[in-house]
Amino acid sequence: MKILNFFALLLIPSLLQASHENDLQLWSKFKIEKKISKKENLNIFYGHRLRENITIKSKALYDFSYQRSFKKINIRLGFRSSNNFSKNNQKSTSIRYYFDISHRLKINDFNISTRSRFQNQSEMEEVEEVLRFKISLSNSKLKKIKPEISYEYFQDLTNEIENKFRLTTSINFDLKKRFEYEIYYRLQSRTNNLDNSSIYIIGSTLSYSIK
Repeated sequence: MKILNFFALLLIPSLLQASHENDLQLWSKFKIEKKISKKENLNIFYGHRLRENITIKSKALYDFSYQRSFKKINIRLGFRSSNNFSKNNQKSTSIRYYFDISHRLKINDFNISTRSRFQNQSEMEEVEEVLRFKISLSNSKLKKIKPEISYEYFQDLTNEIENKFRLTTSINFDLKKRFEYEIYYRLQSRTNNLDNSSIYIIGSTLSYSIK
């Protein structure tokens, strides 16, 4: 329980700060994973996001990906289609393709994982290319509960002003009958943050594994 208390303490300062901001968001996701061989997985998920203090719809998305494992390295190819909504509820569609390379290292009761991603996204004839680098630290001492903290950096190859980072604290619960549930709190901000554009995100993911 000391591990859980540690991660809870990491959340408290950010939660207190978020209560004074105007950009609290709620992200939810339902994910299905299908194992097609010992080293190959297919993943599908639907995501829904609310913004402006969780008052208006921001995004609805579908994501499809294929993952192949090579010992401690995983490679993933993915496709995402998103419906994006403005404050006036006007809708636009974006298409994203991405490629991941991830690696995991176990040290005692801790897992350290890294992920590098290249993504190409188009919306209304505009194309954006981004490199993303993520590092995560989780604890595997508890069988049914896994706390994790992660940092991710976004390098926008088309517009450096849009460079940003994400700091996330989460807890994953291993439920019965191949279900998992994750709840997390996330800070997202531009690296220059000249316009104080940080957002605070409360999120959850319900996952189901098909064998």
